[in-house]
Amino acid sequence: MPGHPSSSRFFSATPVFGRAEFAEAVGRRPGDRAITELLKYHLRAGNIRRISRGVFASVRKGTHPAPTTVDRLLAASRLRPGAVIAYQSALELHGCPMIQGTEVQLIASGEPGCIDTVDFACRFVRPTIPCSLSDGVTTFERQGVSVNATTLERTLVDLFHRYDLAGGAEGLFGSLDLMMETEVSLNLDALVGFASRLGNATAIGVLGFWLDRERHALGVEAAEALEELRSLAPRHAAYALGATPGHGRAATGWNVILPADIVERYFDD
Repeated sequence: MPGHPSSSRFFSATPVFGRAEFAEAVGRRPGDRAITELLKYHLRAGNIRRISRGVFASVRKGTHPAPTTVDRLLAASRLRPGAVIAYQSALELHGCPMIQGTEVQLIASGEPGCIDTVDFACRFVRPTIPCSLSDGVTTFERQGVSVNATTLERTLVDLFHRYDLAGGAEGLFGSLDLMMETEVSLNLDALVGFASRLGNATAIGVLGFWLDRERHALGVEAAEALEELRSLAPRHAAYALGATPGHGRAATGWNVILPADIVERYFDD
């Protein structure tokens, strides 16, 4: 069994994998004891290394297991069945430059929380938009393997709702500034659709404020989308992004009061 030729072919073609994927490749059931023994054999032989419980990385021939570089986004996507790369990690997949070293963020069913692997930290978050994990999801290829991530439009709505996952207000708008440098193209219908399903008027007000300020840079006819977002914004002034009474500035037309430096950044020369 250790010399099963399909093992070598599988490792060559699959940089990161779970136990079930490996079992299928060698024609066994995931729960078979033989799979446990086979994985132990390849771990001892240095053909693979463990990323986390039930998830492994293939090791290139002639390379010691420890320094093997693992694609953290690919590996994280295998840590929980059905998990979808989201928030700032999704922005990275969409080609937006990010600060390296941040945790990998995913939406997934099951309990939320953080885990640490030898290579990276990973945070699982329950979906905030009332829709299935497959809605607003697209596929990327990483080292020949498919990885699911939220679409850019859903990613933005999620980030405005959970700006804490972007490092707070300054982190969120810093990420947005980096994103704008990539000359992104947004599907405004999809953006408004996800915002509507979110049902968080305050977050929608902040999203509308940002889109309003960036409408020319985005190169889109945003008037209709802005009006739809305005209808979903708070009816009365609401504090957002951590602003507090006496320490905020109104975002004109959106009924949200934001930290002054967030508003003022759009009026700098």
